[in-house]
Amino acid sequence: MIMKKIYAFLLGVAVSGSALAQFAVGTQPMVKEKTTNFRTGAPAAVQGGERAVFYTDDFSDCNEWTIGNAFADGLTQFYDNLNFECGAGLAPAGGAPIPALASTTADNGFMMVDSDGEANQVEIENCYFQMGDPVDCSEHPFVSISFETQYRMWDGGSSDGNEFCWVEVSTDGTTWPDQSTTDAAAGRYELFPEMGTQDPVENPTVITFDITDIAGGAETVWLRFRWRGTYGYAWMVDDLAFFDTPANDMRVDGYVSYTDVATSTQATGLGYYEYGAIPTSQITEFVFAGRARNIGSNPQTNTVMEVAINGDVVGTSDAGFTLEYGSFDTLRIEGYTPDATLGMYDITYTFMSDSLDEDMSNNTATQSYEITDGSYGRDDATFSGVFPADGTVDYTAATPFQFFADATIYGVEVAIMDNSDAGTDLICHLLDFANLEIQESTEELVLLNPNTNGNDGTDGDINWYYFPFEDPIDVLAGEGWVAAFEHYGGNDVQIGESKNAPDQTAFVYGPFGANAAYDWYFTNEVPMVRLRLDPNGEVAVNEVEGTNFSLGQNMPNPANGITRINYELNNADAVAFEVRDITGKLVQSMNLGTQAAGKNTIELNVEQFQAGIYTYTLTVGGERLTNRMIVK
Repeated sequence: MIMKKIYAFLLGVAVSGSALAQFAVGTQPMVKEKTTNFRTGAPAAVQGGERAVFYTDDFSDCNEWTIGNAFADGLTQFYDNLNFECGAGLAPAGGAPIPALASTTADNGFMMVDSDGEANQVEIENCYFQMGDPVDCSEHPFVSISFETQYRMWDGGSSDGNEFCWVEVSTDGTTWPDQSTTDAAAGRYELFPEMGTQDPVENPTVITFDITDIAGGAETVWLRFRWRGTYGYAWMVDDLAFFDTPANDMRVDGYVSYTDVATSTQATGLGYYEYGAIPTSQITEFVFAGRARNIGSNPQTNTVMEVAINGDVVGTSDAGFTLEYGSFDTLRIEGYTPDATLGMYDITYTFMSDSLDEDMSNNTATQSYEITDGSYGRDDATFSGVFPADGTVDYTAATPFQFFADATIYGVEVAIMDNSDAGTDLICHLLDFANLEIQESTEELVLLNPNTNGNDGTDGDINWYYFPFEDPIDVLAGEGWVAAFEHYGGNDVQIGESKNAPDQTAFVYGPFGANAAYDWYFTNEVPMVRLRLDPNGEVAVNEVEGTNFSLGQNMPNPANGITRINYELNNADAVAFEVRDITGKLVQSMNLGTQAAGKNTIELNVEQFQAGIYTYTLTVGGERLTNRMIVK
């Protein structure tokens, strides 16, 4: 991927002074950017509902739009090769570090400007796409529009301040706002006025605003979407709708969190990551946060956020807050400690005010988390995709964790995907939080597909491939550690990725930079790599297959008494069995004589074995198969 910035960062996310005192692990390394898809768990606002929609365009017919550069206005120059394009299957060129638009109808086409200019570019690109035919608003005195978009700002004013996304409105298709005007009353609406350098938006983000000043009651209304800048990431637009502006309509504005991760620089923010799987030993206080936007014409008085867990209300934000038209704010509820009972928990955020909302379909958002006995994960056990796109490269995926109480790390769990090549040697590591350097490593395990996961995540419970450490690692409250999964390359191995990770809070190492440069990069999709804080994690069941027989995984595993090992012979044959420790020393051997064809079982008593990792080998007719087991 093309990288554009290197960031210094503290503790993965910006933290308040109180959080720093609580979590004093120093600073993390500087890493470049791999990809940006800022999703914090809240779904995009739903178009439709009770809205009176009278015009839509899903960009399935690009002939309905005109694409062009700015006219000569004395304000800009432009590159002819930088412009909007329309169609299906678009993606930022050159591996730009934002993904394609994930809009509702992205598959049938959307509009995009890929603003990655040439090196040392100083010319200002100023391009637009414009409706070919107008929309009749004569029967609609109050008019709003909405559309789905994906955008990340390259320059928010820290250097030249030239980057803008605008929507322009005209009632004749030829008279447009003066190029120097940024006044909404004149028909130009700036989409991201609060956005700063490197800020992303959720993919997709639903933009909704009122254009009544220009369009209300007008017989013909044209829109232009204009991008201006010297060098950027990309801007994408899809699923445009015109609708009658409701009097009372509030919606979730793309952000909810139960640890307030995206606003942790504020005094109420906790400043730690959001965990989808929380061991009972690491339960700590939640701060619920959600951003609401008023897209109705009336002010929304006594706006509140209510939070329910598994249907039971656990808190409501303070009343008395008024949300003016077009404004947004983040509401919070502090002081809730999760229930320690094991299981899944569903969180529902609901925004309400004194007025009856005319479209309740976009007033709620949901998240989920799990309380576990020992699995510690930043993911929420749902697949958003797979990583990397090319599973044959050599790479490392790393997920940082904070510790709120003393704990022991027994191993690493990874969600490996079905299309990965069986027989591949894989390994996991524990990295230090400050430099991403290896501190401990597991033994290599051989990948076998029965323990992997479907790419669509719909094949039931996730299968976690467990990599145990030979010697468990004790950690202290306040420390930070990083779970890492490594693939040496060659064979095809992919892992799952899950919910959003804010910038600089999840990392990958590999050839993901310009010209396939190897380095550490941050990613905005959580790698599904977990820590195991419980000694009872089970190694994935490995069945090794040979020409004339197969050898199964011992069960239970880890073992501390009798463990059973299944094997299956194609033909009756002489069988020998042996066990070796991690140094290769023979600790037990058996000559089992001639065994019948079909399924057979060995019962092995490991009670006198030292705790650790062992290999066991079955020899049949001169052919040998080996598997691993753990004794605890």
